[in-house]
Amino acid sequence: MQILSISDQVIHHIPFITHSPNGVGVVNKALPVLLAHVDSLPDGLEAIVATSDLQGIDRENQRLLGHLVSEELDKLADLGRIPSLKSTGIILAGDFYAKVDKRGGVGDVRDVWQAFRQRFRWTAGVGGNHDSFGRTQQEFRAFQDAKGINYLDGNITCLDGLRIAGISGIIGKSTKPFRRSEKDFRKLLVQLLDRSPDIFVLHEGPNDVEAKLMGNESIRAELVKGNDLLVICGHSHWKVPMIALSKGIQVLNVDTRVVVMVAE
Repeated sequence: MQILSISDQVIHHIPFITHSPNGVGVVNKALPVLLAHVDSLPDGLEAIVATSDLQGIDRENQRLLGHLVSEELDKLADLGRIPSLKSTGIILAGDFYAKVDKRGGVGDVRDVWQAFRQRFRWTAGVGGNHDSFGRTQQEFRAFQDAKGINYLDGNITCLDGLRIAGISGIIGKSTKPFRRSEKDFRKLLVQLLDRSPDIFVLHEGPNDVEAKLMGNESIRAELVKGNDLLVICGHSHWKVPMIALSKGIQVLNVDTRVVVMVAE
C-alpha cells in the first residue's frame, strides 16, 4: 500500500487544551484531520486512519483527547465526509496520555484504545513512552488479550489481508518502561522487516537530516534496507506529514495529527 497524495487542506479541526510551552498555565490548540489517497485497499476496507501523540485534554469534558477524537471521527463519518468507521481500520502509534499541568508524565490509556475499538472495524498499534496499560502485568496481558485489540510489540498481525508489524516504545535505557537498547531495537526491527510486512508501526521513527526532521538515525539506517513499506510513526513532530526513503519506503508521521487514508 502506497500513499499517492496527502491534501494540504485540513478537512476538520478538533480543539483541545494542553500544557503551555513556557510551563505556565494551559493553551488552546487544534488537532488537524488530513485526507490522504492510497493506491489500493483490501476489499471491504474503505479507509485506514492513523494518529499518535494525542497529548491533550478535551476542554469540555476534561477527558483524554483520544476520546474526543474517536467521537469527532464518528461524526465526520455520519456526515459522509469520511467513510463509515465500521469499514475503517485505525492505527495508533503511541502516546495517548497527557497532563495539562506539566509536560510529560505516564498514565493509563486503555480506555482510549477501547474508545477507538468500539467504533472502528479494527484497532492496531503500539505503546508510547508516556503510555501505560494498567498497574500490573496481569492487567497489561488482559488488555492485550481483549477482543479487537491488536497490540504490537515485536510481532505481526494480519487484518483484512494487510500484514501490520509494530514495535512499542523508543530507544533508551531498558530499565525504564517502553524503552529498548539501540542494539535490541535494531535487532527486532531487522527481524520484522525480514518478514515483509505491508505496514510497520513505530512510536519513534527515523530522522531526515536534509529536511531537518527529528527522529532516530539508527532506525532510519535499518528501514532503508527494506522494500515497498509504509511506516507509520510519531514521537517527534514533523512540519510535513510524510517523507519517502529508498525503494518504495514511505514514512508517515502522525504526531499530533490525524490522517485518513482512502483509496484513489
